[in-house]
Amino acid sequence: MTISGTDRRIERTLLIDADDTLWENNIYYLRCTARFAGLMESLGLDGQRARRLLEAAEREVIPAMGYGPEGYIQAVGLAYERLAKEADLTPDPACARRARACAEAILDAPMVLLEDVEYVLRALRPTSRLVLVTKGDAHHQSRKLQRSGLSPLFDATYILEEKDAEAYRRILRELALDRESTWMVGNSPRSDINPAVEAGLGAVLIPHDHTWTAEVERLERPEVVITLNGFCDLLELFSIDAGCA
Repeated sequence: MTISGTDRRIERTLLIDADDTLWENNIYYLRCTARFAGLMESLGLDGQRARRLLEAAEREVIPAMGYGPEGYIQAVGLAYERLAKEADLTPDPACARRARACAEAILDAPMVLLEDVEYVLRALRPTSRLVLVTKGDAHHQSRKLQRSGLSPLFDATYILEEKDAEAYRRILRELALDRESTWMVGNSPRSDINPAVEAGLGAVLIPHDHTWTAEVERLERPEVVITLNGFCDLLELFSIDAGCA
């Protein structure tokens, strides 16, 4: 289905998250982490401690490296070095390379759209301005969007270093959006929901079973947040007469 500009009657704007809202993302990091922990155990080290050190290192590298695979790969290297030193071992370069190889698999993660995503976006498009709002490495996120095949369905794309209330206010200004008819849709309370509510937007939470722990926090104003079971429920929420298969 192709909708031209003259065929559209815009009633709302939806700012839509990408990772773990439109396509699978964190499950591939979890698999890399499991391989890393398994490698550490095969070397006689503590796999659970490796996971904890990696989680801490991931958060540590964000200020310098941002969000994305390169920071994760760096964090895995740090976690191995720290785990080895805790065990009174000198980090072995060969083991460090094997650890990084576990992480580098993230660079070849497949592109898997979540259920009904493309159908719902196409059904929303005649009455909704669709804006992709994601964060992370611009090259990596742009490549994922291209691979997804969803790019033509979006009216604008924002790839941000951080998603906070000021970032949402800036998008409102730049696109001249009506705050009352603009919604943020995503799976992350920390990046999608709480800052959007702070900026005065509507907020729709679509939880994902494997949301990154760094993105999980309590909802600041749960009474104004709409929580859906899946992406298809957006159609009912906005009274769009289309049903998912």
